[in-house]
Amino acid sequence: MNSKVQELKVFLDHAGRVALVEVAAAKGSTPREAGAFMLVSPSAIFGTIGGGQLEYM
Repeated sequence: MNSKVQELKVFLDHAGRVALVEVAAAKGSTPREAGAFMLVSPSAIFGTIGGGQLEYM
């Protein structure tokens, strides 16, 4: 099992409820392409959509 899969398994084992945030479409200059995603739990984030300030909020 590669390290990303292991990291995801650990995240999901400890996260409880999660929300999937996915870039559905991208137009112009964007930090990530369509299909980029992240998982958000009440206490942690897995992955990134490259939003910086958006992810912070």
